[in-house]
Amino acid sequence: MTRASAIAAGLAPLALAACGGDAVRVRLHARTPAELEVRRVEVQAQVAGPVDGLRYRWYSVAGETEPQESDRPETLFTFAEGSTRDRVTVEVWRARRRVARHELDVRMDEARMREAAAAAPQVDVVITRVPPFEPGGPETRADVAGRVVGRVRPGDRVVVFARAGEVWYIQPLPDTRLAIGPDGRWSSWTHTGTSYAALVIRPGFEPLTRYDVLPAVGPQVVARTIVNGGPP
Repeated sequence: MTRASAIAAGLAPLALAACGGDAVRVRLHARTPAELEVRRVEVQAQVAGPVDGLRYRWYSVAGETEPQESDRPETLFTFAEGSTRDRVTVEVWRARRRVARHELDVRMDEARMREAAAAAPQVDVVITRVPPFEPGGPETRADVAGRVVGRVRPGDRVVVFARAGEVWYIQPLPDTRLAIGPDGRWSSWTHTGTSYAALVIRPGFEPLTRYDVLPAVGPQVVARTIVNGGPP
């Protein structure tokens, strides 16, 4: 072996070690804490390797991840309506280069589903005054009203959403929680959209200001209704 070959042979393990030291590996894990709604799952990425400057992009087949991109290795996944199985994928990026990827099959906890169904209170909500079907926008306005039927608890509130495009937006303001009258009636105004939804929520539940998929009925969302907008 020549001296140059010997030097090259000696450097090769160091180069491989350096590459190995820079490599990033990721593996997903899912957990369902008892305080979460039955349709939601916490998904965490366990990362091996240098983590400085990493960004995480989250995807699923049919459900929703929140957030969809962040610098934290975790997301909250919500199953799509009528779905009990899905696949969550994470891509790990550093600058403009994808450095790792992993996917995980997730499924709803059937035991928790049965418990939630058995514990679900007999509450229903209807929209009796339907706003018009319109593209919507911040300058639009219409009245909306409805009624809650069943055994509501003190502190239960109604939250209204309007759909614009493919997104549901809370109405009319991010912190609006509508009181339920003694006769079960509630009312407000809303920006217009193509569809409208009303949810009855328990105290302590903090809805997001926008959803791709609305929360399903469960321990904290005890009733939900969705209607298409009416005539102008």
